[in-house]
Parts: sequence; C-alpha cells; structure tokens
Amino acid sequence: MIHDLPVISLEIGSKKYKLYVAKSYKQKKQGLSGVSHLAHDEGMLFPYDDEKPRTFQFRDTLLPLAVYFIGANGKVLQKSISKPRQKSPIHCDKPCKWVIEILAKV
Repeated sequence: MIHDLPVISLEIGSKKYKLYVAKSYKQKKQGLSGVSHLAHDEGMLFPYDDEKPRTFQFRDTLLPLAVYFIGANGKVLQKSISKPRQKSPIHCDKPCKWVIEILAKV
C-alpha cells in the first residue's frame, strides 16, 4: 500500500506536494495501480540511479495522472497526462532521473 512508503515534501510550481517514494523495483512496478483516491496534494516519486528514457504503463491505474519526466538537472523534460486504465504506455525518449505522478486536473 502506498501509505507504507517513505514520504517527501516537494514544491511543484507554487504548490507543495506530499510524494510517496517508490524505491524498490516492486514498488515502482506497482506505482499507483489500484489506488482509487489521491488527495489533491499527493502523488508518487520514482527515483532512479541512472538516467535513461522511461516508459510507464497505466492499465491498472484508476485515476487520471499528470506524469512529469525529470532530468538530472531537475528540469521537467516532458509532461504527459494519463487516463484511467489507459492501454497505451507513456514514453519519454529523453534520459530521465526521476518521474513524478500527481492527480491530473480534468
């Protein structure tokens, strides 16, 4: 469950978010799949040891998410929006160090 994960606070734009940190492979694979509720200021951070293009799946994700792919310099390389139970993956061709998912405004 996501509430068992470590949490960090991060400001995105002018808003402060509580991000659950998915550190292990298993936590990253699970991500926000099956989560039916997120507060407007909650999300998930996926940190990686390396920088490389990333692909994320949303087949079992129940919420619309804003997905930010972030480079080692901390700059957003790509922002995408996923739909609930989206069949097609979202891919970022640029090398990413972190990925953040927060509730999308729809």
